[in-house]
Amino acid sequence: MNKTRILYWILSGLLIVSCLVSVSIGSVSIEIKQIFSLILNRMGFEESQNFTTIQENVFWILRFPRVLFGILVGVALGVSGVSLQGIFRNPLVDSGLIGIASGASLLASCFIVLSSYFSFLSIVNAQLTMAFVAFVGAAVTAFLVYRVSLYNGKINITMLILAGVALNAVSGSLTGLLTYFADDRQLRDITFWTLGSLSGATWLSLSILAFFVLIPAFILMRYRNALNAFALGEKSAYFIGVDTKKVKFVVLLCSTAMVGATVAFSGIIGFVGLVIPHILRLMIGPNHRALMPLSALAGALLICLADLVSRTLINPIEIPIGIITSIIGAPILLLIILKQKRNLFV
Repeated sequence: MNKTRILYWILSGLLIVSCLVSVSIGSVSIEIKQIFSLILNRMGFEESQNFTTIQENVFWILRFPRVLFGILVGVALGVSGVSLQGIFRNPLVDSGLIGIASGASLLASCFIVLSSYFSFLSIVNAQLTMAFVAFVGAAVTAFLVYRVSLYNGKINITMLILAGVALNAVSGSLTGLLTYFADDRQLRDITFWTLGSLSGATWLSLSILAFFVLIPAFILMRYRNALNAFALGEKSAYFIGVDTKKVKFVVLLCSTAMVGATVAFSGIIGFVGLVIPHILRLMIGPNHRALMPLSALAGALLICLADLVSRTLINPIEIPIGIITSIIGAPILLLIILKQKRNLFV
């Protein structure tokens, strides 16, 4: 059994265990056997009930959709991160570089501040409205970056990165300006949203997120060989038959859809799409045929564990999940950079 297959089994097992632990731990405790009983009872295979009504409601309304939501968020961030790193041929690239998250954050902040002045903005469900607005912000930012980076009908990677940095700066400045005009409640909402949270997970938001994550992830999985060819250089990939223009467009479109939907529902969760693919690449090499599915598994595992820590570490206060992922991801990234630096001088 090779290293890749062993890693598949390890990550899959850890993900299952982390999901069970996350569902069972909280202010209302649910035993592992009760979890299976709840599922079998809902499916009609078991009529006896060894759980309370409170446990049933907590499981089906709060914890189970939240765990599934976290898995989708991790898959989206992991797959989009490794895909963007593949076309940029740079292991230190993630979705934040091209402004997707900052664009979503800007429009979400606008909605939080302006909704109190224009009541018609919240006629529909406020959470879904803000999610839609944030997704539009991510899509518009990605489109602007894409248009600026076009040169002679092709995407220029250098121009794309520079445009992303510029739009990140503009979005960050405008978001800061909005926080200046926000009242105390709006300021708390903006701060909490920009730090990320899975507390808003519902079956409706889960179904919407699943559409914007699973379909793009499936499409990107079909471009694994093309991303391997990009490792040789864009010109080399073109000469061996890869439609480089199409690959770059599809990767950017699918990554925008996944990250935009993720940011729209859960806020900004950093370092997952940056650190996870980089660590796996050091372990198994740059082959995207294994790297992409493993990034999906590892991303889901990291989000599940981070969410578990965020809601149980200081119970009943919930720590924003973005803080947890940053605390985990930043030191790891720093260690990786220091290791590479040492290798340069050996």
